[in-house]
Amino acid sequence: MIETLVALVLSSVIIILVSTTFLVQNQYYSSQRLHAGAHDNARAATDRIASELRSVMGGGILVAGNRTLTLRSPIVVGVICSRQGPADTDVHTEGGQTQLDTDEVAGVAVRDSPTGTWTYSSATWGTIDGSDGSSPGRCADNGADTTAAASHFHRIGQMNNLFSPTPDVGDVVMLYRETTFKIQDSELEPGRLGLFRRIYGGSFVEFATGMDASAQFQYRTGGSSYADTIAAASLDDIDAVRIVAEARRRAQSGGQQDVTFGWSVNVVLRNAP
Repeated sequence: MIETLVALVLSSVIIILVSTTFLVQNQYYSSQRLHAGAHDNARAATDRIASELRSVMGGGILVAGNRTLTLRSPIVVGVICSRQGPADTDVHTEGGQTQLDTDEVAGVAVRDSPTGTWTYSSATWGTIDGSDGSSPGRCADNGADTTAAASHFHRIGQMNNLFSPTPDVGDVVMLYRETTFKIQDSELEPGRLGLFRRIYGGSFVEFATGMDASAQFQYRTGGSSYADTIAAASLDDIDAVRIVAEARRRAQSGGQQDVTFGWSVNVVLRNAP
């Protein structure tokens, strides 16, 4: 009897130790999964925005709010190689029209050579496309090398209606997209915030979720301090954007706390004042 009792006690101790070890390992594994998920959410939120912000030219910020950011980013940059009358300009861009996602074109911008500033004008591709196949020949007449690159030349029309004075040969032009990023209630994870992206004329699409209430955009206009909102009159003064994307993942079992992952990225704008 005594031997049986001793055996039962030892068995119970072993079972308790094994169970405790299993529970600890399981909680550790669950915690690591939550941390990894929170990290992935935060990185996904910031990487997409940062990649577009890094290409934004001076004056490319349209809306700078705490949870809404609208920007113009280049689709393609080219040089005017010929001009026909007041309206039509022939442009050389790498890859030409075939490389354009014309549905994303929100307008044209022209760079002022002495100052380096950009002037933007809204226009859809349908209103400015004037290509008729003759652009390579006209640019070749002006000295452009079109050998094996004829498809890289196309016409942009209506320039006299978009800019005054009309851009001329040698001017740098840019076709740009207009993108809005918005932090709002998640559709994929109720009770959390999600990050949404919309191309001008389209609908908002959620591409990151699990954001905490602290998620926001912040803006620097010189110096070292950041503000969470910039007035329209000061948008051109923005020289850096901070994306704060603290992510939170709910605990998957009792006794565990939600996991948060604090993450922020500072992006200095190109051609910043």
